[in-house]
Amino acid sequence: MPAADAPPLPPARIVAYHDSGRWARDTSDVLARAQRFVDRRRAEYRRPAVVLDVDDTALSTYRCMRRAGFDRGRARCGERRRLPAIPQTLALYRHLRATGVAVFFVTGRRESARAGTLANLRLRGYAGRLRLRMRADGPRRLDNADYKARERRRIAARGERILANVGDQASDLAGGGALRGFKLPNPMYVTH
Repeated sequence: MPAADAPPLPPARIVAYHDSGRWARDTSDVLARAQRFVDRRRAEYRRPAVVLDVDDTALSTYRCMRRAGFDRGRARCGERRRLPAIPQTLALYRHLRATGVAVFFVTGRRESARAGTLANLRLRGYAGRLRLRMRADGPRRLDNADYKARERRRIAARGERILANVGDQASDLAGGGALRGFKLPNPMYVTH
């Protein structure tokens, strides 16, 4: 698996890592740690919450990216409405909801993709109230790290205590706003 700010692995290594089962094991390990952490801490707060990223955290772009030769510009996976769920994240989501922890999705996807993103999340089993934060359409005013940190601050300002922030890129976790960040493996693209 590449380091936090490493370039993407070559396509053959991405496929070998993912298809060998190592990606699934590494993802399971990270999300099990996140669940244990939240389970230990949730009773300490009146309104515990967790923040999840969407692409390659809640939904997998792997098959889409593989078809495009792992070329993000050509793949445009975020526009698709039928990306599969990452099973380990879906299990965590269901556990959190069952134990009274609010879940917020904070994504770099644009507001114009809201209907498709919500439909895809629901289609893949993310049920109940979906609290989805998306970037505004139009020119980007902040990079992803700053945008996501701002959204976490806004969630916290509403009285939620973000126990865990889960994402597949360093920019998903930068800027704090959570008691702890959990980085999922993703060798498909630059992770900063």
